[in-house]
Amino acid sequence: RTATAPEVDLGTAQGIGLAIASQVFALRQPGSSEITEGRIFKDCEELCPDMVELPAGFFLLGSPLTEWERYKHVTIRRPYRKQLPGWNREGPRRLVRIAAPIALSRFEITRAQWDAAQADPNWKATSGQAPKTPNFEDDPAQNRPVTGISWDDAKAYAAWLSAKTGHRYRLPTDAEWEYAARAGTTTIRPWGDEVGENMAACNGCGPDWAEQIVGPVGQFPPNAFGLYDMIGNGWEWVEDCFEPWHDAVQADASAFVYDDCEFVTFRGGSAEDPPWRTRSATRVGPHPYNDGAGSTIRLLRDIDPAN
Repeated sequence: RTATAPEVDLGTAQGIGLAIASQVFALRQPGSSEITEGRIFKDCEELCPDMVELPAGFFLLGSPLTEWERYKHVTIRRPYRKQLPGWNREGPRRLVRIAAPIALSRFEITRAQWDAAQADPNWKATSGQAPKTPNFEDDPAQNRPVTGISWDDAKAYAAWLSAKTGHRYRLPTDAEWEYAARAGTTTIRPWGDEVGENMAACNGCGPDWAEQIVGPVGQFPPNAFGLYDMIGNGWEWVEDCFEPWHDAVQADASAFVYDDCEFVTFRGGSAEDPPWRTRSATRVGPHPYNDGAGSTIRLLRDIDPAN
C-alpha cells in the first residue's frame, strides 16, 4: 500500500521559478518513471464497479500557455469579447499534492450498473432521489456508460453505493480527476500530444469509433494507471463548482465549492466532441441539471493508507 505523499516546501525562489516555468513549458511529471497500473478491486460482487487504486503523489494541474488547443473555445464562438474571460480556464498551472492513495472506477459507470441501482428497493432512501431511467433509444447495450445523467444524479449514485458497501464513494475533485487522467504525463493527452487514431472515442479520433455516440466501456487502451476512457466517450462530472480559472495558490486537491453553484465542472470530453475538447486539461462548466446524452459518471473511493 502506498504511503501518504509528504508535504514539500520548495522555498520562495524555487516556488516562483516553478510557477513561471510551468506556465510556458510542459516540464516533467514528478515521479512519472514510477507510474504503474494500480491494484484492481471491488467492494461487492455483482453491483459494484471495478476500482483501481492510485498512489499518493504530485502533479502539475492544467495546461501550459503554449498548448494552443486550450484557446479553441474562444476562437470558434462569437462575439469574441464574451469568450475572452474564459481564455485561461486551464490555468494558471500549479503543482498539486495528492496526499493519500485514492481509487477511481476502472470504467465509466455502465447502464447495467445504473439500472441495478435503480431497481434496489433502498435506492430512494439511500440516494435521496426517486429512481431515474434514462432513455437509451440510440442503443440499449448495457456495457455502455449510463448517460443522460445530471450532477445530482451522479452524486445520488455515489451516496447509494456508499450506503451499499459501507465505504465512502464520491465524485472526484477537479484536481483528482486530472491526476488520474494524466497518469504521470504532461503531454496533451495521456498517450501523447497528437490525438492519433483509435485511442479514444471522439469525433475525429479514428475509424474504430465513428458513431459519435458513447461506445462500450474499455474498447480503447487504458492509461498508465489502468483507467479506461478518461479521454472521450462521456463527459465525467467532478465535485467542483466551475470558474474559468484554477486557484493559483491552492496546493492540495480539494474541491472548489460554494453554496448554490450556478455551474459545475465536466471533464474528459465525449464521443461527440472534436479532438481539441478531448484533452487531459479540458474543463467545461455546464449547469448541474444538465443531463444531456454525453454526461456520465466515474466515481472515486477514499482509501485509508493504514488499512
